[in-house]
Amino acid sequence: MIACGPRAIGGYFELELPRTEATLHDDALRFQSSRAAFLALLRAMRPTVVWMPWYICDAMIEPLRMTGTPVKRYRLDAELRAQSVDVAHGEWFVYVNYFGLCAQQVDDVLSRFPRERVVIDNAQALFAQPADCLATLYSPRKFLGVPDGGYLVTQQPIAMPEATDDASLLRCGHLLTRLAKDAEAGYADYAAAEESLKHQEPLRMSALTQRLLAGVDYESVRARRAENFAFLHEKLQRYNRFTFRYDEHAVPLCYPFFGVPTGVREALRAQRIYTPTYWPDVATAEGAPDFERSLPDSTLCLPCDQRLTHNDLAPMVQHLLDRLA
Repeated sequence: MIACGPRAIGGYFELELPRTEATLHDDALRFQSSRAAFLALLRAMRPTVVWMPWYICDAMIEPLRMTGTPVKRYRLDAELRAQSVDVAHGEWFVYVNYFGLCAQQVDDVLSRFPRERVVIDNAQALFAQPADCLATLYSPRKFLGVPDGGYLVTQQPIAMPEATDDASLLRCGHLLTRLAKDAEAGYADYAAAEESLKHQEPLRMSALTQRLLAGVDYESVRARRAENFAFLHEKLQRYNRFTFRYDEHAVPLCYPFFGVPTGVREALRAQRIYTPTYWPDVATAEGAPDFERSLPDSTLCLPCDQRLTHNDLAPMVQHLLDRLA
């Protein structure tokens, strides 16, 4: 609980954090998570049906279940373009900017569907500009060392919750542990922090998360991710089954390598190189198309984030090239 009244002066120090001038998405509504923001949007607008891709995080399905909103599913093609469907009046169409690399696919969606019915999920594309559509969602913790937070950009009248999230402190264990120790030591806390964001009513973004976000050097993050991605793409593109229409302005989440040989993920893990599997539940989802079923196991999401240099990435690349030879 945050104390009310005059600002406290003196006493012990808080964690020393820099403050930068740069910000992201100044016009966004700030929630404790992107799924909470989506839940608030659903409750405010009440669509009759929401079209969702099969290849999507279950966190985006959760708000639909909580509101009882009917869901229809659509397919992707091999370039992650959305299948054409008939989006009727009162229905929404949700598209994911996969890996932060699908700007052209987003433009394709906006050219084919009524923009006022389209929601763009930019959880994997934090630096992408908001689309000219019903709403755009963001999840900063996918890109930055923050415990929670979500952005919603929309022109629709959305009533913000009165209460502010006060649980961010409880979600910081893995952030501090990784800083003080190593990745493995904080993983259980990370999993618990992610679990704590499930099935939550919408709250305002915490003061702690907003202060942490105010200390990020966004231009440095942007530049390093783009540079690391370019390095990986140069080394691996001829082996990758996914042909990127790479936008030089993109800030990728990772380097997705499609068609990974069996055992590579486990071999990298043995070397303490961790590659997330996005949405493994899709592989066993009833009714999911074959292409979407194949994506979780066949896609290796190689890290390219701002903590890494080419020297960090080179051994990972060499190991993968040795397996591909």
